Amino acid sequence: MQNLKSLNLSECKFLAQSPDLSGSPNLEFLDLSYCKSLKKVHPSVGSLKKLVDLNLESCSNLVRLPGEVNWRSLRSINLNDCTRLESFPEIEGEMKFMTSLRLCNTGIKALPSSIGYLINLEHLWLHNCGNLTDLPCSIYELQKLEWVSFSDCPKLVRFPNKVESEVLPTYSKVSHDNRDSSSEPEPDTEFNLALPCLDQFLAGGCNLSNIDFLASLDCASTLRELDLSESPIVILPECIINKFVNLRYLNLRGCRRLVEIPELPPSIRLLNVRDCVSLERISKLSNILERKESQMIRVMDLTNCWRLCQNLVEMANKDDDDEVHADLISRLLSSQQSKFTITFPVPRSEVPKWFSCQMDFMGHRRFEFYIETLANFKWDNAGLALCVAVDQKLQDAWTDFTVYIHINEVRVSFPFSDCVDSAESDHVWLHYVPFLEMWPVGYMRPLPPFTCRVIIYQHELSVLSIKSCGVHLVMPPNEDVSMKLIRAENLTSELSFPRGKDFWDNYRPKQRTDCKELYTDAQLENEKL
Repeated sequence: MQNLKSLNLSECKFLAQSPDLSGSPNLEFLDLSYCKSLKKVHPSVGSLKKLVDLNLESCSNLVRLPGEVNWRSLRSINLNDCTRLESFPEIEGEMKFMTSLRLCNTGIKALPSSIGYLINLEHLWLHNCGNLTDLPCSIYELQKLEWVSFSDCPKLVRFPNKVESEVLPTYSKVSHDNRDSSSEPEPDTEFNLALPCLDQFLAGGCNLSNIDFLASLDCASTLRELDLSESPIVILPECIINKFVNLRYLNLRGCRRLVEIPELPPSIRLLNVRDCVSLERISKLSNILERKESQMIRVMDLTNCWRLCQNLVEMANKDDDDEVHADLISRLLSSQQSKFTITFPVPRSEVPKWFSCQMDFMGHRRFEFYIETLANFKWDNAGLALCVAVDQKLQDAWTDFTVYIHINEVRVSFPFSDCVDSAESDHVWLHYVPFLEMWPVGYMRPLPPFTCRVIIYQHELSVLSIKSCGVHLVMPPNEDVSMKLIRAENLTSELSFPRGKDFWDNYRPKQRTDCKELYTDAQLENEKL
């Protein structure tokens, strides 16, 4: 079959070995996915120089690939869920076209040094590789690497660092045929340690106790997401604080030995410290309570961080132990200029008594607040605080709900969902959104008075576990009250939207005939100028 270009043998459940394809040098697509009996891939597959796509996903009995491969045209290889596969073949020559390597849930123990030949690799997937113990120093040669996932690789306890790298020659400068791992490097050989394009580094579920290697990565301006969840770190290293100035998402979930987070990069938008049971201090929160700064992180998950929250409560409320978290919430809301969401544990979970609009759970999934803003309402520096108290006794494991906000019956904020997992204790979910961020740019904004309707809807699949919820108008100090509650209901009816309309019609604010005057954001900007 000299001219064969595509061969699909997927789901051939009795196929034990792939055929000899040495007579098909023009083969470009080979699909052997879900061949549950497949144990070996014939060596001829490694010599298919025109092969573009190789799919071996879910070949759960596969134990052997060709020892050496020359896939100069290969763009994609999928080895996900090849649970018995323990080694990846040696690569002969540069593979310029491959951008993604998927090895999730395999038995891979180590990657070969020749991985450095994947010179344009952008995504490296090694999620849930339970046997992975080592990575080659040549990983630093992957100069186009943007996304790396080593999550849930519990045997991976170390990462090649700069000291180790400097004693090895750059792999691409060494001939594959003459390679000798025991030979000494040439004196003038320099190892390129940079990963200048790295955007995401995910190592959650690994046992990387020493993460100082992060300091040597040359990706200070590109790294946006860092996952170190379930790692045995005690204090967040300074290299993360000082080096990754554009880091937006930091996941430290389940770092049970973590005690303190002294500082955070200025661009952090999401911080997950769920189940960090030893955590006692986050300087960012301490500074806000001490009024040294006012800008909250956009999303924070403090679930089951009892030590931390107890310390915060003591800082915020030293005189009145009965109010437990009321002063903490008011401090967090003070002087906020942008929206944020935070989940934290509190005993006797409840909405603070000073919330102007609140109701208890009456056995139904849908909570609605109808609120009227008065004529003295000002858009600037005003916002809505939403609070949901979750009762651990009422729930199975998690609470999933969605929030909708309408002004004059026009949905003005994209509905957002959240999930509170508080199986071990009562928790409070707090969300704050300024009125100016509710209204999409370029659409009409009504002048007061107007009505505001807030819906909190608990999803059908989640256990009925919301104890109470509330809405409160947050205004600058010394401002007169400019909002009143018309009614609050815990309804049985399901949410429904008009049919026959474009999906986005529910989200696009429209001009209302009942508004006295309307402004666009563009007009407001011109007035400022």
